[in-house]
Amino acid sequence: MSELAIPNSLLGLTTECYGEAGVVVTVSGEIDLSTRDELAEHLNTALDAVSPTQPLIVDLSEVTFLGSAGLALLLDTQDVAVRRGVLLRVVATQRAVRRPVEAVGLADALPLHATVEEAIADVPVPRSGNELVGLPLQVDSAIL
Repeated sequence: MSELAIPNSLLGLTTECYGEAGVVVTVSGEIDLSTRDELAEHLNTALDAVSPTQPLIVDLSEVTFLGSAGLALLLDTQDVAVRRGVLLRVVATQRAVRRPVEAVGLADALPLHATVEEAIADVPVPRSGNELVGLPLQVDSAIL
């Protein structure tokens, strides 16, 4: 009889220091309620390691799922970073991350970067044009 291995975590995490260019946390796998606490602990440790002159870059380019718990964690991490004077930059181009960020209207609050290098240089990913925009709706009365 063979046994199936059950993974301990659906999340892969690494941290690299790029000197004055910042600290990069690379995340792979799924970010949801079951992995949120593990990622939160890792991000808090990274925030402790970065100085106000350095950005914290969260590389989500290998993330296959981003749920609401992950979005909330990114916003919480951004709040902590802002209070500490640290810039939070997020790297992701794949639909699994872009779509949830855009669908809930967080494209401005969490600008996405195409690569770690662009995040270091602070070059955001061009928007696709499908994002929800919080502009007031104006109706031309002549049409009605």
